[in-house]
Amino acid sequence: MFRFNSQFNSKRSLLALAISAAILPVYADGYGLQNANREKANTEKWECKRCVVETGFNGTISINAAYNDADDIHFGNTTGTDKDGLVAGVDADLINKSKSGYQTTFVADKLGYDAGSARLETGRVGQYKIGLGYRGLAHYDTNSALSPYSNAGDSLTLPANWQTGAVTAQMPTLFDDAKQVALSSQRDRFLVDANYTGSFYQADISYQHEKRQGKRSFSGNFLTNSAMLAQPIDDSTDEFNAKLYFNGPGWLIGIDSSFSQYNNDHDSLIWQNAFTPTFGAAYTGQSAVAPDNKAYRIGTNAQISGNGHQVLMHLGIASFTQDDAFLPATINGPSPALPTTNLDGKVDTTDMRLKYTSRPLRQLAIRASYDYSDRDNKTAINRFPQVVTDSYYAGTAMNPEYDRTRQQAKIGAKYRFSRAIYLDTEYQYDHNDYSDLDRDRLRENGLSAKVNYKISSAWSAWLKAEFSDRTGSTYDPVSSTNSQSNPYLRKSYLADREREQYQVNVSYNTNSAFSASANVRVSSDNYDQTLVGLTQVDTQGYDISASYLLNDDFIINAYLNQDWRDSDQAGSSNFSLPNWYVNTDEESTLVGAGIDYRNLMDKKLDLGLDYSYSDGQSDTELTQGISSPYGDYFAKRHNISAFAKYQLGEKMALRFDWIFEDYQDSDWLNQGLTLDAIPNVLIFGDLSHDYSAHYVGFTFSYEL
Repeated sequence: MFRFNSQFNSKRSLLALAISAAILPVYADGYGLQNANREKANTEKWECKRCVVETGFNGTISINAAYNDADDIHFGNTTGTDKDGLVAGVDADLINKSKSGYQTTFVADKLGYDAGSARLETGRVGQYKIGLGYRGLAHYDTNSALSPYSNAGDSLTLPANWQTGAVTAQMPTLFDDAKQVALSSQRDRFLVDANYTGSFYQADISYQHEKRQGKRSFSGNFLTNSAMLAQPIDDSTDEFNAKLYFNGPGWLIGIDSSFSQYNNDHDSLIWQNAFTPTFGAAYTGQSAVAPDNKAYRIGTNAQISGNGHQVLMHLGIASFTQDDAFLPATINGPSPALPTTNLDGKVDTTDMRLKYTSRPLRQLAIRASYDYSDRDNKTAINRFPQVVTDSYYAGTAMNPEYDRTRQQAKIGAKYRFSRAIYLDTEYQYDHNDYSDLDRDRLRENGLSAKVNYKISSAWSAWLKAEFSDRTGSTYDPVSSTNSQSNPYLRKSYLADREREQYQVNVSYNTNSAFSASANVRVSSDNYDQTLVGLTQVDTQGYDISASYLLNDDFIINAYLNQDWRDSDQAGSSNFSLPNWYVNTDEESTLVGAGIDYRNLMDKKLDLGLDYSYSDGQSDTELTQGISSPYGDYFAKRHNISAFAKYQLGEKMALRFDWIFEDYQDSDWLNQGLTLDAIPNVLIFGDLSHDYSAHYVGFTFSYEL
């Protein structure tokens, strides 16, 4: 509550009148603020003496140079670059303001790194804005994959002197011809956008171009033989968006539209067979890659509010098309005739959302919503020849529709019993209709309740419970495919399921130096009608975090998170009732702590140190008469980040950064395996990571 001295009585009256006009939707005619007589008002003393807007050019620009000591490119996911050795970048935070309200800003973060960014923006505050932006996104998997294949456009070729073998151990030049291949991807996004704000409307427009390059893992098969391949990535996406909104007292209405186009520089992936072809097999394989496609979307949005009620509405339609020319059914021998030259694919979607909120009583708030979405596949259905791994003809198969209509309704209420306690409840109903799936219809009912209790000025707690039950129509395995499902199998996303979830949260927060919070959660999914498939999933977890402010310049924080997941699965090896079982136990741990110490040495030195540890592991055991545990599957990471920033002068500063990371992971599927370890599979070798790496950087910044 604000208190005013008597000398502010006149200003208080004017303030109260303004507030009343803003929050009261209905008032007597002639008494609104817009009807006040302001002709004789003396506004000379209304100017804010302290509200000084700085003009001119100012900001900070920084140049950084770093040494990245990493043999494994996986460390680049932490540092933002996979370069081993020296790397340089630019940081900036610049602004230029004019007295007339125009301003231009330039912000850059590690520009020059693979994961750098920059944005230039100019315009008049509150009226219009034009911006140019760039952002790099990188993901590094491994640079230790070994392969004898080389890229040549759409083709992966073997060395000219390659000698095939019936199994990998009979390929005499395999180890001599294998070269290291990096599996990673780099995205470069370029953005142009603009917006204009009028008295009762706002318009936005943007264009984004994204280029992606790199390589990823792909499996090429020939009957019972296969090879791991480094598939090249060279594609781009262009996206255009436009919005126009109108607004007035208590209402807003707008329209937004978008168009996107995906272009793949590769038409297919072709590779030579590294194995000696068997009867009916092939010397060369071909696989389709992601086809070029387009998407169009237009939507309308509206909002109406007044007298404590609010209604939000959305209606959108979209169309997705793809008409790339088909590849031949096989490139080995005569190809069976295709029913059409291209898919001429088209999928239309419609989505609608309605949301209503109201406060009929001071203590009670209610809400309701309805969501509708429909996927209509308008692609023609044809019979396509099936040539298994480019080796033998296996009849024909039809392309399925996979239409889906979803309706979701929610109704909830929040009731405050006192200043300390409130109850929030919600009921949710989901209804899904499908085509070409094992079930035509799914229904799910859910109920949740949350109690929040303000124990004291410092302590608060809440408890939340959720229950849901999913059922559906008769389970009828699809018979249109060449390989039918076990009639006892229930796919987890279609199976009957009962779910329970509970959460408890306690927090301590005051104006004092110490704050903390703790959260505990448990959940259980029971697939009680499933004989073959996923039958049970139980999860538990907790989070603890705390921070302590010793003084204005010294703060300590720490956190701890752990999660456990236990799942059971039943399987059948004879297309009947279950005769083998799998139990998987997963555990993850995340621990961290940090300190920040500012303004040391006459406010010239800032120090910071952060440590984090993460550990994820999975233990799987198969039981079929006897128990057979799988091998190691884990990932562990220690990370230390430290910095020291020293103010060299009034405008110059030097910062030192150090990052140390110790990382290990292991996958029993390829742990310790050599290229010829599996007779009928040519693998990349052992792709596990085990490294300790350092990043040392210096940044010189100058304040303009």
